[in-house]
Amino acid sequence: MTPEELYRYDVNGYLLIRGAIDPETLVRLNKQIDVWEEKAWKDFEAKSQGENPEVRYDDIVNQEAGLLSLAANPKILPYLVGMVDKPRLKSTWIAFKWRGGETRLHSNHTPTVTHNFYHFNGKIRHNLLNMMYAMHDIEPGGGGLKVIPGSHKANYPRSRADDVSDMLVELSMKAGDVLLFSHDMGHCSLNESDAIRRTVMYTYCPGVIANSFGGDALYDRIFNAAEEGSWLKYLTRQPNGFLETYPQPELGAALSV
Repeated sequence: MTPEELYRYDVNGYLLIRGAIDPETLVRLNKQIDVWEEKAWKDFEAKSQGENPEVRYDDIVNQEAGLLSLAANPKILPYLVGMVDKPRLKSTWIAFKWRGGETRLHSNHTPTVTHNFYHFNGKIRHNLLNMMYAMHDIEPGGGGLKVIPGSHKANYPRSRADDVSDMLVELSMKAGDVLLFSHDMGHCSLNESDAIRRTVMYTYCPGVIANSFGGDALYDRIFNAAEEGSWLKYLTRQPNGFLETYPQPELGAALSV
């Protein structure tokens, strides 16, 4: 990470990386995601009145092999290694938001819990780093992530009674961009447009933290099939306390995914 990127991320809690997916790959992945959107339409139409108009499919990398390449995207690896200690893939999902689809304001940040540190020994260190890829353009009002910049380092908890909408900043994205953000930063979203917001999410954590779902063996199939010494193999290893279960590659091996 450049000094400029470190400063901006540290102050704001997020960083937008333009063109993280090359145009050819973006076209190929969107064709695969088209199939998922057809399925999502059926699940959307089956929702009851008043339900959140969003359809989300968890653990997408175990269901759509094409999306594995983004899990160890060489363009994000320097950021991942720079901000997560011994990183590991934690969870993945694909989401479709229709008009009115929302994610309510939330974060992992609890200032009174001392082990939820963000900065340690002069380095940014996340317990959970999110990477959200825009597969289509997300225009203003189109469901772009709304964030409270700097809230990942707040010293006081946010009162649930406080309307903080005046503090929210909406982040628009172009297809192929990726938004890196700390889950300790307050964030939410609301699609107020007629376009379906299409995003893919990857979250990363230190190797000592367990998977969100599926148990320790969640990525065993991917791990066993991945090339030896590759970042994909490293990122899909099992958690095992403070003991490493697979050696971390050098960044020079980033193209071996």
